[in-house]
Amino acid sequence: MSDTQQEPAHPARKWIIATVVLAVVAVGLGIWAFTLQSDIEDKDAQIAAQQQQLEEQQQSVAGQVQEAAGGVADDAQQALSDLAQEIEQVQGTADATQAETQAAIDQAEQAAADARAKVESASGEVAQVQAEADEAKAQAEAAVACARGYLSALAGIPDAASIEDGVTQAQSDIEALSGSCAETLGS
Repeated sequence: MSDTQQEPAHPARKWIIATVVLAVVAVGLGIWAFTLQSDIEDKDAQIAAQQQQLEEQQQSVAGQVQEAAGGVADDAQQALSDLAQEIEQVQGTADATQAETQAAIDQAEQAAADARAKVESASGEVAQVQAEADEAKAQAEAAVACARGYLSALAGIPDAASIEDGVTQAQSDIEALSGSCAETLGS
């Protein structure tokens, strides 16, 4: 009978060990879940702080941009007005020759270079602004000269023997101007 007394003790011991192991696992999972929740809350707080900082920086930058744009807006409006007047003149004089156009482009590019030199050597704020305005005007004149050349090239299409010949000549003229105008129109 001693064998029968020992057998019932073993199954109970197995259940106790299994219960203790499951309890340890449950406690471990609880601690792990609590740690993960704490990490998530820390990350959320860090993200919220970074978003707040980003919003403050965006507001600061927006204010600075508005201040900078305020002074430039008037100059830009004047330059656009001057450019509009120049474009109106271009429409009236679309039949300039290729050589006249190239000379006008060269002259405008030289004026732009002179204006850039003025900007670089200007000492006061007023002189700096005036030099920048001169540079913008010179660049606008260069753009107008390029536009005149392109319009002149296109205006010759109807005068050609055929539309195909006119388009070919216009394409050739435009390609010749593109070398001079690429820098002017690209800047």
